[in-house]
Amino acid sequence: MVNGVSTLFYSLEMDWVLLWLTAKLLGHRTTRLRLTIAAIIGVLPTLWVLLRENLYAVPWELGLVWPAFMLGAAFWGLPRRYWIKTWILFVVMSLLAGGMMSAGLNWLAMWAPRIPGLDWGYVVPPVLIAGGWWMPKRRVRQIIGRESHGEIVLELNQQRVSLPVLWDSGNQLTDPVLHRPVVIVELAQVFDWLPEDILPWILEAHRKSSPGPVPEAWQGKAGITAFRTISGEGRLPVLAIDRARGRYLDAWYAMTPLMVGITAGSIAADGSYAALATPKSLLHYPHERVGA
Repeated sequence: MVNGVSTLFYSLEMDWVLLWLTAKLLGHRTTRLRLTIAAIIGVLPTLWVLLRENLYAVPWELGLVWPAFMLGAAFWGLPRRYWIKTWILFVVMSLLAGGMMSAGLNWLAMWAPRIPGLDWGYVVPPVLIAGGWWMPKRRVRQIIGRESHGEIVLELNQQRVSLPVLWDSGNQLTDPVLHRPVVIVELAQVFDWLPEDILPWILEAHRKSSPGPVPEAWQGKAGITAFRTISGEGRLPVLAIDRARGRYLDAWYAMTPLMVGITAGSIAADGSYAALATPKSLLHYPHERVGA
């Protein structure tokens, strides 16, 4: 019974770490609770094997499909187009971790001095966590297609909102008056964040081609800017915000003073991001090409 409990605990620990590594490489936000629930789901086949006392109690086909349930619990909200690549990433990491664990433990058994009371198997997950900080996140995200995805935090009147963002180097939109970069955000995502004294004007700007004057308190800090894309031209209400910072490849950077352009439609058809920004607005960001 002790060996069974030890096996379940070790399986839970390894699954949690592998899911955490997948999240790091994928660049998708999740929570420790979701990772724990997913790891518990991952332990169920092991529990069934122990209860049946049969190594082959779980068909190999189910073993291939089961990670999909784990990933679904850990990365709820991940766009469908990333699921297959994420599943492959998780399975490959599981196989590599198993191989490295076996090789490492055999090496330790042969060459490392024995430490009383230490089970070397429990050393592997912390080593994987430490290695996760130096894994090639950029290259993996290029393969998956999420290299340019990150997060942006906007602050206005001491109120903050956090949004998933796409760092698009092709976004050259600037405000014609202040010449600040414009971050495009979805109205539905910032509706409750916008100050009450400017919200009616923004809604009017989306209903009418020529809205009324900007409220007096927002004179010089709000306006309309024109944009042009491959699909056509348009106009957006824009606001100057107090400050912003952005996350790119797990590092946070302060951003230059910028404007927020508010669109009534969806920016990403699959909902994978709700803001569009240029990486040039990041202060001291890695000077490497990002974006579409």
